[in-house]
Amino acid sequence: MSKVIKIDNPEIYEQAADVIRDGGIIIYPTDTLYGFGVDARNDAAVEQLFAIKGRAGPWSIAVSNMEMLERYALLSKTDRSKVENYLPGPVTLILPFSDSDISSSIISERQTIGIRIPDYSFPRSLTEKLGFPITSTSVNRTGTPALNDPREIKSEFDDEFNLLIDAGVLPTSKGSTIIDLSGKTIQIVRD
Repeated sequence: MSKVIKIDNPEIYEQAADVIRDGGIIIYPTDTLYGFGVDARNDAAVEQLFAIKGRAGPWSIAVSNMEMLERYALLSKTDRSKVENYLPGPVTLILPFSDSDISSSIISERQTIGIRIPDYSFPRSLTEKLGFPITSTSVNRTGTPALNDPREIKSEFDDEFNLLIDAGVLPTSKGSTIIDLSGKTIQIVRD
């Protein structure tokens, strides 16, 4: 049975961390949408998410800070300053992947990875507590709009997740802006 906990509950970080460490699925608020979160290093958890979403990756990961980001992306000094201009914020950056323990299903065929540092405390604090990234993909089935109301999320996905962090109805959003910094020029993939 899926559990729902309010964002102001003092136990949210411990409960969410326990679910993630156990290979479970959380649904959490960000600065753009609710996201599905699993341990981005756990192949079995990522596969569960594929089944729910109805499609495979690549997907983005959420990290707590620049130090964690640099464990998963290759950055030159120039790239680092570009990244710092965008994050934290409602942006996903596509960067060259650094060889790490991330599930290979999340990485693109071009060996790039989408990374977010959301401008929202919950995912940043959770990944800081965990010491590793979680997936950051919208709460919807492929081909359907992202859900922003916890009641609708629970109705649609009940028994397919372990924990929903309820921050109320989030504003309607198309998701994060996606910027590809992996090539010679900056490309806006989604505005």
